[in-house]
Amino acid sequence: MFDPPLLVVVTGAPASGKTGVAERLAAALRIPFVVKDTFKETLYEEIGDDEALEPAIERAGLAILFRVVHAQLEAGVSVVAESNFDARTDTAPFRRLCDEHDARLVQVHCRRDEEVLLRRFAERSASGDRHPGHGDEPEDAAVVQADLRAGRWDPLDLPGALVEYDKDRQDEEELVARVRSAAPDQGPAPFSSRWGGASQ
Repeated sequence: MFDPPLLVVVTGAPASGKTGVAERLAAALRIPFVVKDTFKETLYEEIGDDEALEPAIERAGLAILFRVVHAQLEAGVSVVAESNFDARTDTAPFRRLCDEHDARLVQVHCRRDEEVLLRRFAERSASGDRHPGHGDEPEDAAVVQADLRAGRWDPLDLPGALVEYDKDRQDEEELVARVRSAAPDQGPAPFSSRWGGASQ
């Protein structure tokens, strides 16, 4: 097992490839991963996806993610946590987790050229591959662009290593090696489990 436990935070804008990155890292490091959208999609199915419910479902999905990460670290289990974490509001919970559990943190910030990211977002929204509860529409790319330029999905102000990753320019094996090098004195956990999701 990793000792102390390792917390890998995978963040970035919508459609930057975060979920695939989180899954790849979890498999390579042989640790679990948690995805906020997985929890949100369960909530959509259980309580509905009315637009008026979305703010509460967003808060609940994020709160569940932090609770699951807390439980994993408390048990000494390393974990990958993935979401489009808000640089303005989501830093403090991670700082508390690191302090409480003496966890080592590596942040992976997923990014793409703005034009590529917005095109990918629009294509994904039109494809129907996402859970319908998210309610994404291709024209929402304008909102994503505004939030992107405002810095909403910039890297979080966190302790530990920051690894920038552009899936259109960098190899995943290189990413895995960079994350491993950020925790050189730790070995892989002896098992793997997953809380996966299909969105990126």
